[in-house]
Amino acid sequence: MKKIFLITIIITLLNSIALAEITEDMERRAKEAGIIIMRDHDVKRTYYCNDQFARETHMNMQVAYRYSQVGDLEKAAQLELIAANRGLEHAQVSVGKRYVHGNGVEPNIVEAYKFFKLSEDETSKNLYIKVILEHMTQDQINEAENLVKNFKASYK
Repeated sequence: MKKIFLITIIITLLNSIALAEITEDMERRAKEAGIIIMRDHDVKRTYYCNDQFARETHMNMQVAYRYSQVGDLEKAAQLELIAANRGLEHAQVSVGKRYVHGNGVEPNIVEAYKFFKLSEDETSKNLYIKVILEHMTQDQINEAENLVKNFKASYK
């Protein structure tokens, strides 16, 4: 019985340990942007760093949707790009689609691939990336993979 109790405590403690660690670079970039980090988060998902930043990121997407409804695709794309660069997954999918079709941005298949890959969205992995891969050169794929590998989400 004691063994089961100890194992339960160990598992509970292991589950409570944060999987993401705040690095000095993350702290520096957040400070430069005037953002206070209140909790651990992935370097590719900065919008998780505090509640206010997360709300603002989601609000950008809501406002972007309204701009799209009235036909201001450039302004919508700008706001979605802010959210995508902060690591918001559905913003990354949306921006990827914008880059494929040139809605509010110049078409750019490399950027489209980057944002689809960063989103970790199942549809992006299983459909969108497969479709655009048919239209990409190996150099473009390598460039896009390098952008994904070196991506650090923004605190701005």
